[in-house]
Amino acid sequence: MAHRVEESQYRRLFREFLRQSYINGLHPFLYRSPVQYAKTLWLSLLTAIVIYTHIVIVNLTQEYLVQPTEIRLSPDLVHVANSPFPAVGVCTANQISQRLLRNYALKLYNHQANFSQRAMAPDLDDMADRLLVLAQFYLNPLEPKRWNASELENLHWLLMSYHNGTAYSVRDILRQLSPDCGELVIRGIVYGAPVNTSQMFIKRPTSTNVCCIFNYRRASYSQFADKRAADDAEMRAVPKVVFESNSILNSVQFVLRDIADDDYSNTFRTNNAFQLTIFPQEDYAAVQSTTLGEVLVDHNTIVEIPIQPTFFTTGEEVRSVEPQKRGCYYPEEGRQLLNQSYYSLDECLLVCRITSMMDHCGCVSPPMVGSPMDLVYCMLPDLPCLMHWKSVWYGHSEFSYLQNKEEQLAQRQCKHCLPTCNGVSLSITTNVAPLRRTYNTTGYFTGLLKGLTNEQPLAIIKLFFKLRYAQATESQLVSTWVVLLNRFGGILSLMYGFSIVSYIELMYYLTGKWFVYFFRSLRKPNPRKSHLSRSLHWDELIPTGVRARHGMN
Repeated sequence: MAHRVEESQYRRLFREFLRQSYINGLHPFLYRSPVQYAKTLWLSLLTAIVIYTHIVIVNLTQEYLVQPTEIRLSPDLVHVANSPFPAVGVCTANQISQRLLRNYALKLYNHQANFSQRAMAPDLDDMADRLLVLAQFYLNPLEPKRWNASELENLHWLLMSYHNGTAYSVRDILRQLSPDCGELVIRGIVYGAPVNTSQMFIKRPTSTNVCCIFNYRRASYSQFADKRAADDAEMRAVPKVVFESNSILNSVQFVLRDIADDDYSNTFRTNNAFQLTIFPQEDYAAVQSTTLGEVLVDHNTIVEIPIQPTFFTTGEEVRSVEPQKRGCYYPEEGRQLLNQSYYSLDECLLVCRITSMMDHCGCVSPPMVGSPMDLVYCMLPDLPCLMHWKSVWYGHSEFSYLQNKEEQLAQRQCKHCLPTCNGVSLSITTNVAPLRRTYNTTGYFTGLLKGLTNEQPLAIIKLFFKLRYAQATESQLVSTWVVLLNRFGGILSLMYGFSIVSYIELMYYLTGKWFVYFFRSLRKPNPRKSHLSRSLHWDELIPTGVRARHGMN
């Protein structure tokens, strides 16, 4: 009897929920249908809708947790005059000039006669060949080792002796062994006016070569104070250029001339093309993250490089979102992260690479030093460790499963490095045309090449803003919790008229209402006894309704 009562209470609870609920699609379960399995089919369809709806809601929640911001295109166009023109680095394929190398090797060869140790180079050619090991301080992967540790140690002490027993700078030596900018960029026109290219370009070491850089605004980080002061003075003396836009006639044009074939000594690439590195003015002259990349300019070509900026900003309301979720740093956040006055994505990657190098070898390759951090500079005895670091960092280490786990420090992933929230991004394209050769002895007759011959390879580069106006983007916080709940309500209402009140109602029937019915079903019936005095002979005088209510027969 109790089991039957319990069943009736559950059925009563379910029917009451179906009858009083505001959820669409539940009322058909209350009535009989002449169609067989109609309720089963309707229940299957309703279940599928509920499952699909909640899958959509879960996906929306995950998208919000991963990326709560959205990027919208601003309808306003910004004039490109508000965009800084990028810096342009011009490098040759030759890392060390043969002529300058032999001059420096001659000085060392003569000095070793006064060196206390045994002469390490029997002739000038051998000394020059030993000095080529300095090019391995560049961060080019897959370079073979040239000398063993003892030979590097001997050359190290010879250089120390040559510099009067003080520390020598590999960075400055490599810079000394590269040709001057006036020899590499021989002519130029800036918006129709001829310029002295030796004054417009400054020579700076990069991670792969010593390059001549135009429109550079980064302070020097040489390890010697007098050299830093000289470099900074040279940069301040460079004439300022006001950049114009949207006309190839208003472009910046330069004539590049490569060195003679007999001046080549050490190259990394298989071809002899010029290498252009385009990057922001204040960044280190190495392309690590930007889409600008590097451009190879073949000999006897004319390369046009249109530059198109895109302005991007981030609203202040996005600041409340974690940097990893919003995908960028505000200026003060980036400066605090690096503990220095300038932040960019490439700057963060540079510091991350330097930190990895310090963890692995305890020093930093001198051409790589481009940060104001207090660093230890690598010298020749540290070169084997740097070579090993390069193989691990670039992922070319063989039999990595046999190496120690400590060596994985060089494979550090710089996941904490993010772009800036406000700034300008630049994109480039290239248009290449052949440069007509001249076969007469007097050279070209007109134009920027007037009087030049093809005895040494030439090339022309032209840089200009592609359009007069640029598109602006704005990152806004559009997916707040209120907006997310609004989306949930719209989806639930559209599918089956569900709402937050319906959730509360469902919880009420599954908890409170169900508990009341269940508690009542457990109580045993205890009918009250009649308080009326009854007589055997006068029962028939009691009204029928009262008799039934008090259990009288």
